[in-house]
Amino acid sequence: MRVIQIGLGFWGNGWSGVIANSPWTELVALVDLNEQTLNTVGDSVGLPHDRRFTSLAEALSNVEADAALIVVPPEAHEAVALEALEAGLHCMIEKPFAPTLSSSNRIVEKAEQAGRYIMVTQSFRFRRGPRTVKRLIEEGAVGKIETIYGRFRKAPPFTGFRTEMEEPLIVDMAIHHFDYIRGIFGVEPDWVRARSYNPSWTWYKGNASAFVEFETNDGTMISYTGSWVSRRPHTTWDGAWEIHGTHASILWDENRVLLYPHGNIIGETVFKARTLEMSDDILEVTLDPVEEEERLGTVKEFVTAVKANKLPETHGKDNLRSLGLVLAAVESTKRGGEKIDFNQFYNTHILKGGVLQ
Repeated sequence: MRVIQIGLGFWGNGWSGVIANSPWTELVALVDLNEQTLNTVGDSVGLPHDRRFTSLAEALSNVEADAALIVVPPEAHEAVALEALEAGLHCMIEKPFAPTLSSSNRIVEKAEQAGRYIMVTQSFRFRRGPRTVKRLIEEGAVGKIETIYGRFRKAPPFTGFRTEMEEPLIVDMAIHHFDYIRGIFGVEPDWVRARSYNPSWTWYKGNASAFVEFETNDGTMISYTGSWVSRRPHTTWDGAWEIHGTHASILWDENRVLLYPHGNIIGETVFKARTLEMSDDILEVTLDPVEEEERLGTVKEFVTAVKANKLPETHGKDNLRSLGLVLAAVESTKRGGEKIDFNQFYNTHILKGGVLQ
């Protein structure tokens, strides 16, 4: 698939190497407003100078392409995506989808009108750990999920726009973990409650730590705590998760997946495919092999889905609800931890806004 990449900042620079080296894509053009950045990244991936442009319109006039990868700041996602879709391109858009549910929904509607596909690059879904947990849950290994505990701890030395954001942890990082709740664990929350804060040692202007609770109408409870200014011990980027169901529990931590059967111990532990029996009737689950992982896996999913004329896993319409969970959590922090009716919030803000900050 021939791809034009728009946006070459810190994360865009990394993406250019993925697109240039993936067996599924051909990087046909780079676009960035900053000519120095454009040439630095263009040189790094060996793209000829006549394939480097300072506007998407200029690129579209000079190269043939099938898709656009959009890695510009979120506030520009809608304008760039609509221009690309108008030109007949499928689109991959870096998370978060757009600053509001309504602007994200306008991109989805435009894609449907144009007969093109939109995929939000929730690349964490395409790692071995989450793929393994998703398989176990879909096979019924845990039964009906009733309780989930999630924990995330890191202290990345970010500078720049993240340190200026109002809710950097919830908006820029927890979108991955909230997307796990829906896309990996298969749970759709109906209620959201959140509080955020900073410890004394923070270097962020906005709150970089949070407590978030989710609840479903049938009683599944989810507790999530996260921090981008955490003291050690730290978790992996995936976080650490306990998933408790009617049949078994899963502990997923440090790229290790353990299954704890509640009943029928003999039947579970004598032999269960892709597991090794440990002490105390604990089954260690071998991580499922993933041919192409993280961003490379995202690209493979996008290209193969488009070629098969089907929606990719993290397609735009699905991602609206993951973005909605982020926005609802931010709204709850503004209301002092008030419990938010998610479906009411979602339906209202699809039409009129709700801004990421």
